[in-house]
Amino acid sequence: GEQQTRLGLHSKLDFRVNPRHKLSGYLALMNLRNVQVRETKTTQLTIGGYDPELGNATLGYATRSRLTRQRIYTSTLQGDHRFEALKLHWAAVYSRATNEMPDQTNIPLLGERKANVERRTTVGNSYRRWEHNTDRDLAGYLDLTYSSKLAGLPVDWSLGGLYRDKQRSNFYNNYQLRPTNLLARYGEDFNTYADIAWTVQNPLGAVATALSYDADEVIAAGYGQAKITTERFELVGGARVEATNQGYAMRFQIGEDRPTGRQHYTDLLPSLHLRLMPRANTNLRASYFRSLNRPGFFEIVPYRLVQEEYQERGNPDLKRAIADNLDLRYEVFPRPAEQFMVGVFYKRIQNPIEYTLQRDAIRGQDTYYAPGNFGTAQNYGLELDFIKYLKNWGIKANYTYTHSRITTAKSKRIRNGKGDLETITVEQTRPLYGQSAQVANLTLLYKNTETGWDAQVAANYTGERINTVSQFVDNDLWQKGFVQMDASLEKTGKNGLGFFIKANNLLDTPLEVFTKNVSPKNEGIPFQTGSGKTLIRRDFYQRSYLMGVRYKF
Repeated sequence: GEQQTRLGLHSKLDFRVNPRHKLSGYLALMNLRNVQVRETKTTQLTIGGYDPELGNATLGYATRSRLTRQRIYTSTLQGDHRFEALKLHWAAVYSRATNEMPDQTNIPLLGERKANVERRTTVGNSYRRWEHNTDRDLAGYLDLTYSSKLAGLPVDWSLGGLYRDKQRSNFYNNYQLRPTNLLARYGEDFNTYADIAWTVQNPLGAVATALSYDADEVIAAGYGQAKITTERFELVGGARVEATNQGYAMRFQIGEDRPTGRQHYTDLLPSLHLRLMPRANTNLRASYFRSLNRPGFFEIVPYRLVQEEYQERGNPDLKRAIADNLDLRYEVFPRPAEQFMVGVFYKRIQNPIEYTLQRDAIRGQDTYYAPGNFGTAQNYGLELDFIKYLKNWGIKANYTYTHSRITTAKSKRIRNGKGDLETITVEQTRPLYGQSAQVANLTLLYKNTETGWDAQVAANYTGERINTVSQFVDNDLWQKGFVQMDASLEKTGKNGLGFFIKANNLLDTPLEVFTKNVSPKNEGIPFQTGSGKTLIRRDFYQRSYLMGVRYKF
């Protein structure tokens, strides 16, 4: 079960000194409180006397309770100034976000199934975990635009830059608990969790962990740009230089190889955009630009965390991904709020960040889940977008096809000439992690500005995609394609007071993960379809509903 409570406050103030100078300020406070209790039951399929015919198995039960409190504060002060042919825009932004998870508790119970009768038996080892982090973001922006003419054509020359300083402080503490009576049985020695007596194994906690760390990221950037605009075409070209300084430091060092780390790099990011306007409602666009995807704070810290499925690790050697993008697009706007668009695109991505299962370099039998860079990916495809209204009713549709390929090294086990098992390295071409070949959206809309009613029903299809990259050839974990349906309804009164209702995952669509192979060892395991695939997991998230009242000043 899960309960969420959200609270938000926004305020905006504009001050016009005169027609040429304007100042504005924006403040926002957001708060989220999430209470979650999760009950799980696992069935041991390979050990513990599993026998589906007799109805016997070893079971595991667990209850996890978690409280999450998140707060975001952001403030922006900006100004716009005009001096004849020169325009100046500046902005100063301060943001602070906190995330607290106090006293996350997990209580496991052992159990058994005999003759299809299930019961809980004894208590396992438990933990109580405290986590919190604080993110601070300070940024300044400056843009100068000078208007002139070149060969009789109007040109806007722009120069600008930004300086952004992000800091994170993360704290983690974990207490390990063991039942005082290891033989205490459910229904005899205890009936509720409050009846269980615990012995704390580490009274001082476990703060000496890689999950207690400080991280920072400083970005200094500058750009130059020229924009030529006429009645029938627009040309924008320029380049941006970004210098990144990113690092981390563990608060409590316990002998790690790299308790601190830092990366410095500078990137040149050019761009060129052309827009032709053969008619007033038609655009032909062509563009090239280079973009950058930096690792996140948590990804570069060399932490180790045992989760429900895998041990997770950070990667201090994780590189940023650089993408070269080409786009061609045709747009038509028959009427206001209506459009038809068709486009093609190509992306070349160097060092894309992918999450994979990897083998420990020292203990080869250990497998962990971590981000990494594994080569260069090529993506190209087609996109269609359509919006059409008939009075108050509308339809919106979008379809994207992406052909994605990356070639990476994989492990393969073979029998060598002596008949012994040997692991060799082979190359395999596959789609990029998380990239679906087909994505489609269809939305039915109703909007009446006179009465204040606004409603929509949306269906989204996402094709199959790689969920986790395996270290072994032909053994990647795939997520099955799925359809998700959502709906919303909103009513706004003339006095600014309104209400809204949102419903998500109306079809209760599960997340299904599988491998595209089968093994005789998995025969008899429940929920397998025999279609040449092996089901790894199926998660149901249930439907969710959000209701609220909104007032606009």
